[in-house]
Amino acid sequence: MADTAARKIDVHHHIIPDFYRDLLAQLTGPGGISPPSWSREASLEMMDRLNIDRAILSLSAPGALIAGTREDVRALARRWNDHAAEMRALDPLAFGFFAALPGLGDQVGTIAEIQYAMGQLKAEGVTLFTSYAGQYLGAKAFEPIWAELDKHHAVVHVHPIHVPGTPSAAPLLPQPLIDYPHETARTASDLVLSGRKRQYPKCKIILSHAGGTLPSIAERVAVLRATVFSGVFKDQHPSSGEIMEDFKSFYFDLALGGSAGVLNSLIGWAPSDHILYGSDFPFAGAATQHFDTSLKQYATEQPAAEGFYRENALTLFPLTGSIRTRLVKGSLGIE
Repeated sequence: MADTAARKIDVHHHIIPDFYRDLLAQLTGPGGISPPSWSREASLEMMDRLNIDRAILSLSAPGALIAGTREDVRALARRWNDHAAEMRALDPLAFGFFAALPGLGDQVGTIAEIQYAMGQLKAEGVTLFTSYAGQYLGAKAFEPIWAELDKHHAVVHVHPIHVPGTPSAAPLLPQPLIDYPHETARTASDLVLSGRKRQYPKCKIILSHAGGTLPSIAERVAVLRATVFSGVFKDQHPSSGEIMEDFKSFYFDLALGGSAGVLNSLIGWAPSDHILYGSDFPFAGAATQHFDTSLKQYATEQPAAEGFYRENALTLFPLTGSIRTRLVKGSLGIE
């Protein structure tokens, strides 16, 4: 029988088609990282090596906004979505995808792409970045977009992006080291404190990288918001318990977050069935193997962690019966 704990569904798996890589290569790369090589075959090889049955594909930072003009951004998002849908059509057992969207400042284009990707392509969800033009995801300007996502019961994968107004890469502190985890905590806090998280409950929101620094500061944010800073929020008066409840309603992928310290912090308050496996392929390079090994060791000591690999994802993503059956049989070593 196969090792059922080792079979995985990867919800944080990037692809870099040539048409996107050509644009990415013109930059230093997101957060100071040069774009790695990628191919469909490379994804499949990595998945085989790490016992990943299915990967939910996504577009990493800076996303479609790299294209420049509004029309070019819309065209790039559409092209990437069609490409990802084609990959899934070739092997629906191996791949799903989170749709790329234009910047949220383009409300018309973004809503149209949500309708196309969720309605026609039947994407597994969408990718949003932590901020757009200096506005975090709880901004009132983004309400119509959240309303559209809520209408589709969308799974929303939130990925950190370059911090506005800062250098593309500090020599000793590239942004993925420190700023990306902070940005994830900031946008999650903004979603909760603005009331947006509770306003659109049909959206299931996955935070990248184990929620960044959110597990460490969630209670601090909740208590201070309800006490010291209560006067800042004139229209809403949630208790610290209600704020913590909203924080706990997020889902968390474990890309670059498989270490015991991070897991102990996260499991201390997040529901165990809201924690999902993620690799951050191909940008994480050799770090993917490091954290995969660390998570495997942790799972041997914490039986509840076995659900992180696949079962929690199977609950979140309503796969068709035939695909689900094949995944379950594969995890049990049944042909």
